[in-house]
Amino acid sequence: MSSSLPVLPIPERDEHSSHMENKFELIKLEENVYQGKYPLETFMAGARGTYGGEFVSQSMLAGWATVENPEFTPHSFHSYFVKAGSLDSPMKYVVSRNNDGRNFANRSVHVYQSTSNILCFVMIISFTRKNTLQKKIDFFKSDLTKKAPIPFEIQGSPHYFIKKYAKQLDTLPSITSTNDNLQHILPPEYFDLKRTKNTIDQQTEPGDRKLGFFVRCLDDLTKAKNPTKSKYVDLGFLSDSFYLSAIVRVLGLPFKYKNLQFFRVSLDHSVYFHDTDFDPTVWMFMDFKFSRYSNDRLLCNCQLFTMDGRLVATINQEALVYLSNEIINNIPSHSKKSKIIKL
Repeated sequence: MSSSLPVLPIPERDEHSSHMENKFELIKLEENVYQGKYPLETFMAGARGTYGGEFVSQSMLAGWATVENPEFTPHSFHSYFVKAGSLDSPMKYVVSRNNDGRNFANRSVHVYQSTSNILCFVMIISFTRKNTLQKKIDFFKSDLTKKAPIPFEIQGSPHYFIKKYAKQLDTLPSITSTNDNLQHILPPEYFDLKRTKNTIDQQTEPGDRKLGFFVRCLDDLTKAKNPTKSKYVDLGFLSDSFYLSAIVRVLGLPFKYKNLQFFRVSLDHSVYFHDTDFDPTVWMFMDFKFSRYSNDRLLCNCQLFTMDGRLVATINQEALVYLSNEIINNIPSHSKKSKIIKL
């Protein structure tokens, strides 16, 4: 089925509304079938098509639109980028209701270019109604029978950059990107190799080296019609951030223009939401490592923390990455365990 709805220009920012909520608004075409009100955007002018957070955010909304229970929120999704989206028309979302249970619901979302009907993106997303730890803590404290389960949890610690720079963010330069929807702060160690001589670069295995940066979505959730859905849209959008570029820094090369000129494109993208208590429009901290690079595929493992150190989301992504011979030949000696083959 192709759509006959008009193609509208992407909405400009309105101080009286949530920009991302407007940008990803859906129109219901029929039962379980939706279309974006506007085309998706490329991450920058001149890019060959749209990928990444654009697909993720609107696909989450399409799957969520078929979940009737208002207590349900996403707890994980797994997705694949099949084709780049075109700016010529909005995307069409066909949702399959795989399961509706008491505590979990599952949906499949197939995303097509509305005019050509070309499949561009596939997502399987799961929802749950029990994903707020604070509710469990409050219930445990108020339970007079003393039979409520103990709200036990464990998590790892974020990279040390969060403590080192959390109180200095106002003094560090920021980078606004992705059509002015995201803002990043990269610690000085990305650019100055001397700062990490005895930390990142001296660890023995490149696949064990971690980095981190600060990120937020430039949106106003207080003006959203549905703040709960909007914050997931915003977090889904920033979950496909710029971290692929950081492979050169992990390999011991500084962040500068010539080192960043290599091909990279996402193949798949998965996110686990560990709690509902987050706000992606305030500064968050994302740390990551590249656990494997082989056969031109780079696997990135990311953790997204609130500024008080709570792990609220885990992100896994594999990408097609072509590092140039020049980049590989310039990798310093302390990274040679990356198994460089020189003929």
